[in-house]
Amino acid sequence: MRILVCADGELHSKNAIKKAISLGLFVSAEVTALHVIDPWLKTFYNEIYAQGRKQYLEYVDKCLQENAEQTRRAFNQECVAERLNATFKVRHGEPLVEILEEMNEFPPDVLITGGKCLNVWSRFKSRNLPLQLKKKINKEVSMIVVDNI
Repeated sequence: MRILVCADGELHSKNAIKKAISLGLFVSAEVTALHVIDPWLKTFYNEIYAQGRKQYLEYVDKCLQENAEQTRRAFNQECVAERLNATFKVRHGEPLVEILEEMNEFPPDVLITGGKCLNVWSRFKSRNLPLQLKKKINKEVSMIVVDNI
């Protein structure tokens, strides 16, 4: 069995990682955490004065790389603590597209993702990745959404 867990360093994805590790140990599954470096923040460089654009892009790249590394370290610590041998992958691009691409290349049996509790206004402005994934994933893949409770 293969488990793919989405990891972005947020509380809801940390809970999803714990669930994936627990399930992976219970059913002796191959667990892979996927972190997607989303270049969305880079789209604002046109709003920065010309002399600050290069520094802004470098700063955003550095922050995104640091977040990916921090997420990898936290995932590895959880796996070591639970004695689970797992894989951590990083992809670059729009998260929905990259997660679906990863699922096409290495089809999991279970997809685990975190989900934020959204109020009405949050739902309106959120990209709501779990809902988008639910609409697009193959019906043969089970999906678990873990809230940040």
